[in-house]
Amino acid sequence: MQSIQTLMQTLERSPQWQANASLRRVLAVWPQLVGDAVAQHSRPTKIHRRVLQVSVSSAAWSQTLTFERSRILQKLHESLPETQTTIQDLHFAAANWPRTSQRSTPTRRPTLAEHPSWAALPQARATRCSPTTSDAFQQWADLKRTQLASQSLCPRCGSPCPSQEVKRWGVCAICIAHQWYTPQTQNRHS
Repeated sequence: MQSIQTLMQTLERSPQWQANASLRRVLAVWPQLVGDAVAQHSRPTKIHRRVLQVSVSSAAWSQTLTFERSRILQKLHESLPETQTTIQDLHFAAANWPRTSQRSTPTRRPTLAEHPSWAALPQARATRCSPTTSDAFQQWADLKRTQLASQSLCPRCGSPCPSQEVKRWGVCAICIAHQWYTPQTQNRHS
């Protein structure tokens, strides 16, 4: 008969045990990888054929996290270097999310001013209606000029954009969208 220690060592060397060990390490750092708000709506469930399966609370979360997949995978590999060999991709699905009979407590919705793309309107805003179309157009043009003056310029295309976009992505939303949705073959040749 084998000793318990020998059996445990054999068990710990098995591929399934190794995958579960990786999953336990991922579960431990998941909130730091994706943030607390996202962690409330997502949970890694298993590693299958080098793909981390993540259960999410809705199809909308699945789509959102799929768009962020490469960024999350990169952060995972930086945080847990041993996952570079055990996890090569992420798959998000709402199918395995546990349904509860109670409604969850609602979280505070962010205000419009807290959104990253918010561009505040100037405080000095005319409240009376202009008597002529020329005056109305001039008011509108002044308002737009004031808004544009308070915005940052995208370092890539030079267009005005909310400063929060440049802070978050380093470029404006249009440039980051082009970067995200440009086929990989075009990126290699440019």
